[in-house]
Amino acid sequence: MDPNSSPAVSSTSYPDLKALSKEGVRLLIFDLDGTLLDSMSVWHDVDKEFLGRYGYEVTPDYTEFVKRVSIEDAARYTQTKYRIPMTWQEVAATWESMVYEFYRSEVNLKEGAKEYLVEAKRLGFSLSVTTSLSRQNAGAALTHTGIKELFDCVITLEDLGGKIDKSSPDIFLRATEYVSASGIRIEPCRALVFDDVPQALKGARTGGFLTCAVYDNIGCGGPEGWERFAAECDFSVMRF
Repeated sequence: MDPNSSPAVSSTSYPDLKALSKEGVRLLIFDLDGTLLDSMSVWHDVDKEFLGRYGYEVTPDYTEFVKRVSIEDAARYTQTKYRIPMTWQEVAATWESMVYEFYRSEVNLKEGAKEYLVEAKRLGFSLSVTTSLSRQNAGAALTHTGIKELFDCVITLEDLGGKIDKSSPDIFLRATEYVSASGIRIEPCRALVFDDVPQALKGARTGGFLTCAVYDNIGCGGPEGWERFAAECDFSVMRF
């Protein structure tokens, strides 16, 4: 098999680990919120509570934007759009304080996620996290759920300087660069990205990555958006 050719994958099928391994996939890249973590609702609740303090309601357009960008970019956007009487740094700090305890002591993995990760590690896959969560909250969640040691690297949008969001392939490319630096060169066509947000997987596709849609009521827009989202990807997961 040509090491630079794309694996022969079956469209929108479940990403069976043994089949992926046989087809030459070597790196699995996972989002956290809404993908491995059952956590998107906490951010929706924070958005509702915070904007409600100033007399605003959460709109679908607002949710679509903030769920794919870093907390810093979301805070800048919110502060400007709604003229919040705080600096964007204060907005971000307020959000962080509202959710940190949740990630540190309450957040749960989605059903079957840990078992899937453990099996992937056993089969020899490299594993990476790519997330828009702050490094503090990502670390707290990974520690609390007991999966931190399974990953070769954790990449956040903070690590990219806050200049891009997940609609760009840069964060996924950073994961391949990190793993490749350990001596195992991995091209994007040998890496599968799992995410619950359509814009994020569009970004991954522009970088040449395989993609897996993960169902989440908030992340992918619920049942209404799921069928189209799944059809756009190489694989899809309703539950692990």
